[in-house]
Amino acid sequence: MNQRNRLTWKLGAVIMGILIFCLIVISLSMYRSSYQEIKKAAGIELYGCANITTALVDPSDIDKIIAGDEAASKKVGEEISWTIEHKHIFAGQYIIDLNGKILAADEHVEKQGFSAGDTFYIDESAISELIETKSPSYSEVYEFGGMKRMTGYAPIFRDHDPNNEIIAISAIDFEANILHDRTWEMVKGSLLFSAIPILLAGLVTIYLIKKATDPLRRIIVHARKVAEGDLSVLDLELNGNDEIGQLSGDLNKMVNNLRDVIGQVSASSAEVASSSEQLAAGTEEISIAAERNSMDIQKVQQGSLAQLSIIQNANETLSNISNQTNGMSTSAQALNNEAKDSLVQAERGNVTIEKAVAQMGKINTRTSELVVSMETLTLKSEQIDQILAVITTISTQTNLLALNAAIEASRAGEHGKGFAVVAAEIRKLAEQSAASTKQIGVLIREIQEDTRNVANVTEESVEAVKIGTSLIEDAGEAFIDIKGSITNVSIDINGMYGEITQINHSIQEIATAMGDIEHTANENTLSTAQIVTHSEEQTASIEEITSLMASMSSMAEELQGRVNKFKLIK
Repeated sequence: MNQRNRLTWKLGAVIMGILIFCLIVISLSMYRSSYQEIKKAAGIELYGCANITTALVDPSDIDKIIAGDEAASKKVGEEISWTIEHKHIFAGQYIIDLNGKILAADEHVEKQGFSAGDTFYIDESAISELIETKSPSYSEVYEFGGMKRMTGYAPIFRDHDPNNEIIAISAIDFEANILHDRTWEMVKGSLLFSAIPILLAGLVTIYLIKKATDPLRRIIVHARKVAEGDLSVLDLELNGNDEIGQLSGDLNKMVNNLRDVIGQVSASSAEVASSSEQLAAGTEEISIAAERNSMDIQKVQQGSLAQLSIIQNANETLSNISNQTNGMSTSAQALNNEAKDSLVQAERGNVTIEKAVAQMGKINTRTSELVVSMETLTLKSEQIDQILAVITTISTQTNLLALNAAIEASRAGEHGKGFAVVAAEIRKLAEQSAASTKQIGVLIREIQEDTRNVANVTEESVEAVKIGTSLIEDAGEAFIDIKGSITNVSIDINGMYGEITQINHSIQEIATAMGDIEHTANENTLSTAQIVTHSEEQTASIEEITSLMASMSSMAEELQGRVNKFKLIK
C-alpha cells in the first residue's frame, strides 16, 4: 500500500470512526430512551395487573393467613394462579406483608423455590411510596432467586376499602430480560436505517479524500526528490486556490530559492578555497619576513648594548679628564701667585736675587710639569676623538639597521605598523646620537687647538725662564730684563689659567653631552628590547593566522564537497 492509500485510508478510518461513534452514541441514547419507556410501560402493566387481581383475594383470607391458617394460604395461592395462566408474560404472583414475608404464592413462584413463610426481596422505595400514597407502584430491575426481575406492587385494603388500612400487598414479577428484548425489537429497525446512510457517507468521504490527496502524492514525490538533492526537478503544475495549490506554489518557490542559494554557495566556496590558498601563501611569506626582521632587530639590540658600553667608558674617561684639568687649574693658579711673589722680590732688589733664581728654578720645574700635563691632555683629547669616531660609526650602523627595519615593516603591511613606529624612533635616536657626537667632535678639536696653543706658550715660558735664569746668574745688570720677563710670565700664566678654566668648562659640557648620549643609548636599548618582544608576538600571530588560513581552506573544500551532492539544472 503506497503513501497515498495509507493517508486516504487513515483519513477515511478516522472519519468512519467518528461517524460510527456518533451512530453508537445515538443508538445508545435511543436504546436507553426506549428502554426507559418500555420499563415504565412494563411497570404500569405490572402494578395495573396486580391492582386488578386484588379483587381475587378476600381480605378475610389474608387475616386467616396472618393468623397461621395454611389452608387459607393454599386457597389464595390457587386463586392468584389465574393471573399467570391468562397473562403468560408474567413470571409469578404472590401476596406479601409490608415486611416482604410471603403470605401466599402461586404455583409459578413455588416452582422458583419460594413458598409461604419465606422472605422475598422488596424495593423499599417502591413500598414506601405505596404506603404513603396508598397507590400501586413498581420496583427497579433487581436480581433475586437466580433471575433479573421487575415487580409491580398493589395494596390490599381491609374490606377492599381504600380508606382502611393496608393489610397486604399483591406482587407480580416480570422477567427483566424481556425489557431488553422489547427494546431491541423497537430500535433495531431505526438502527439499521441509520447505519445505511452513515456507511454511504463514509464511502463517499473516502472517495473524495482519495481524489483530494492525489495532488498531495505528487507533492510528496517532488519533495522527496528535492530532499535527495535533486534540484533539477521541474516545477509542479497544480493550479488552484486551495491549500494544496498554495502548498505547491510555495514548494516551487522554495526549490527555486534553494537552487539559487546552492549555486551561489558552490561558487562562493570555490572562491573561498582559492582565496584561502593565496592568503595562506602570502601569510607564509610575511611570516618569513617577520622572522628576518626579528633577527635584524636582535642584531640592532646587540649593537645598542655595545654602543651603551662604549659610551659609559667614554663618560668615565671624560670624568678623569675633568679631574685632571681641575688639578691643572689649581697648579696654574699657584704659578700665578708665585709669579707675583717673584715680581715683588725683583722689586726689592738684588738682595733677593738668589731667591728669584730659586723661584725661577721652581717656575722652570712647574712649567715643565705643565708641558707634560699639556701633552697628556693632548693624548686624552686624541683618545676622545677616537671614541667619538667609534660612536659615530655605531650611530651610522644603528641608523642603517633602523632603515632596514622600517623597510621590512613596510613590507609587512598592516601587521608591521607598530614595528615601523618603533623603527622610526630608533632611527631618530640614532640621528640625534650622530648629531651630538659631531658637536662633541667639534668641541674636542677646539680643546686640542687650545691645548696646542697653551703648550706653545708654555714652551716659550720655559725658554724665557731659562734665559732669565741665565741672565740672573751672569749678571745683576740684567735684573730689569728678568723683571720684565717675570711680568710676561705672570701675564702668560694668567692667560694659561683662563684657557685651562675654559678647557675644564668644555670638558664638563662634553661630560654632560656624554650623559645625554648614555641616556639616549639606554632608551634605544629598551626600545630595541620592546621591538624584539613585539616582533616575536607578531611572528606568533602570523603563525596562528597561517593555521587559521589552512583550516579555512579545508572547510571551504568540505563545503564544496557537500554542495556537489546537489544536482542543479545545467
